[in-house]
Amino acid sequence: MNNRNGRFSPMKRPLRTTLTGIIAVFLSAWLAVAATAAEEQRAFPAPGSWQFSFKPGASYISYFLKGNVHDTLGYVRDMQGSASATIVPDGRMNSAGVQFAFAAQEMKSNDEARDKRMYKKFMETHLYPEISFTGKSAGTGLEQAAALAGATKEQPIAFDLAGTLAIHGTTRNITIPMTAYPENGLLIAEGTTTLQLPDYNIKNPSWLVMRTVDLVKIDFHIELRPEPQALQPST
Repeated sequence: MNNRNGRFSPMKRPLRTTLTGIIAVFLSAWLAVAATAAEEQRAFPAPGSWQFSFKPGASYISYFLKGNVHDTLGYVRDMQGSASATIVPDGRMNSAGVQFAFAAQEMKSNDEARDKRMYKKFMETHLYPEISFTGKSAGTGLEQAAALAGATKEQPIAFDLAGTLAIHGTTRNITIPMTAYPENGLLIAEGTTTLQLPDYNIKNPSWLVMRTVDLVKIDFHIELRPEPQALQPST
């Protein structure tokens, strides 16, 4: 019906125009739901190839030396690193790799004077300023592991990380037993190994009557943040 100006009244539009609008609304809603579902499918640890960055301030390495007078416990809390993992359709992580590096002077105990002595006399940080590691999963650990999504801190998956560790100008092959589990959207990786100071041409820090063993116990706690833009669906 026309109004006085010869135009259609807004209340009298053709029925097909109204139906088109309704269909458009439902289509938009469906696409939004589909997009949300797709994002949920991409959430870690969904199958695919993942890249990770170290969560700032959350990852650390500890080192421990036994002594006859006092022990030495120190930490590295500032490091740069990245990691990768592939999760197959059945949910298992079938490969993993990690690399990190940090300044040798980031090794810090609760004794500043002792640390300065270590930097100068034993680690010789003026000559060898950086420590680095590069490794990837090895052995049958991941082949025998359950789906990553079901792993927990109490029952993580276990595997070996084999690679090279460079300290004090010496690079050696090393295998580190590791565990991993997802938590709050992150991948938590932990491991423990031991090093012998002579293997890296590092002098024993014993001094006067204070004796220290050559064995160094190393613990790793690495919190890995997945990079969504790097996710690729597995085939």
